[in-house]
Amino acid sequence: MSDTPIDRPVQPESSPGSSNAPTGGSTGNGVSEPADPQPGPSEVSRLDGPNHAPDNPSAETAGDHPTSDAAPPAPSAPPVQSLADHGAVLRGRVVRVTSERVFVDFDDNRQGFVPIVEFAGQPIPQEGNEIAVIVEGVEPHGGLLILNKRQADELSFWQSVQPGDTLEGVVTGMNKGGLDIDIGGARAFLPASQVDVRRLRDISTLIGEHLTCIVTQVDPTTRDLVVSRRKYIEQQRKEKRAQVIGTLVEGEKRTGIVSNITDYGAFIDLGGAEGLLHLTEMSWSRVRHPREVVQEGQSLEVSILKVNRQTGKVSLGLKQLKPDPWDGIETRYPAGERCKARVVRMADFGAFLELEEGVDALLPLGEMSWSRRITHPSELLNIGDTPEVVVLKVDPDKRRIAVGLKQTEENPWTTVESRFPPNTRVTGKVSKITDFGAFVKLVPGVEGLVHISELSDRHVKAVCDVVQEGQEIEVRVIKADQEAQRISLSMKPESKAPRDAANQGTRSAGKPKKKRTKPLRGGLASHFKWW
Repeated sequence: MSDTPIDRPVQPESSPGSSNAPTGGSTGNGVSEPADPQPGPSEVSRLDGPNHAPDNPSAETAGDHPTSDAAPPAPSAPPVQSLADHGAVLRGRVVRVTSERVFVDFDDNRQGFVPIVEFAGQPIPQEGNEIAVIVEGVEPHGGLLILNKRQADELSFWQSVQPGDTLEGVVTGMNKGGLDIDIGGARAFLPASQVDVRRLRDISTLIGEHLTCIVTQVDPTTRDLVVSRRKYIEQQRKEKRAQVIGTLVEGEKRTGIVSNITDYGAFIDLGGAEGLLHLTEMSWSRVRHPREVVQEGQSLEVSILKVNRQTGKVSLGLKQLKPDPWDGIETRYPAGERCKARVVRMADFGAFLELEEGVDALLPLGEMSWSRRITHPSELLNIGDTPEVVVLKVDPDKRRIAVGLKQTEENPWTTVESRFPPNTRVTGKVSKITDFGAFVKLVPGVEGLVHISELSDRHVKAVCDVVQEGQEIEVRVIKADQEAQRISLSMKPESKAPRDAANQGTRSAGKPKKKRTKPLRGGLASHFKWW
């Protein structure tokens, strides 16, 4: 062998992964085998050309004819708008609703879905409905936008809610001071004092109920919300009350329900507006308490007496549905008429008797007896008695009737002047002593007065020094007045003063009156000369 070295082709250096890297291997003697020839530009174009047939004729691209086993296509890059709209509130139209998702289409041909659980506690939207959502991201395999309905509702809510707004929510729980309400995803607090117009003993019974409330306080920064159901109820009642009051006409009849009873009357619900049925308007007869006539929850027909549209007050009447018993009262009970009446109540000045339902008459103390001095009606009458009385006076305008009990007996004063002429001496019993004299009972029903000046010829300091109550004395009649029903009496003997005075005048007529020369005692004399 020759020592001359064998010329080998020099391989150009190439970086790893270069397309020009040799594909052949070297032999065991260190001589490299030629690499497989690389296709030229013409061959590359031929392989990629349309007439190039694949090694497997049945193999097709998955994009042309996908099969069930084929992998889903690689997701395309999300539109720039999807990333820009992340966290913003968008409005879209519902295109399809399934058991798990609600698909939404937007105006720019983008589509997304909302999980069906986002609508828990709310009505499921229908196809064609427009809803507000927030873009949370993009589905990695389908390219659909992942949407959130609750966050969109909550964000829109806090941007628009104002005090005085009317909202509806679901009671989710109870705390120490009231109830928790979910209003479109936002938590609101309902104080226990604002749950109803009347205090409820157990507010936990409202958990799970849908309530309508009015916003009283709101703070978007801290997301604190306070609502009141009581104000909403009061507002609804006020509107309904104004509506009902506008239809009321004075004098018409309405049917209502007794809603509340007080000591002075009852409140009647007329279907949204309450009217007061006063105690005095319940019956023509005297009523002590409203429960004697009406009961709570009772359906009642009443008459509209007065409507004040400015204050909203309505006055009702029940007795107006019956005829007024005072109409034509003069013809039914003329003066002098005898009738029976029932004692219904008593007073210090007399007794009230019911002639008929709604018509009461007064029996004064002075009209009860001719012979007895009555200090209280209970001395003669009892509640429930039905004595016979005589009508004395009727006043329809003032609705007053006066009756008498003693008029049913003969009046002893009708014959007093003939029975007791002047200077007649009679015997009687002292019935009463006063500071100015003594009353003497002559006959049953007739008394006379002995004045203190007529008790004795001497000066009398006190009546009891001469007579005592119950003592029988002989008196002389001075004067009897039948009309005034008075008799003046005297215990003095018959006076002879008129005859003595006439004789004295005869004697003194012939003698001249002696002129007084001495001054009068205790004063200046009339003849004192001042000049």
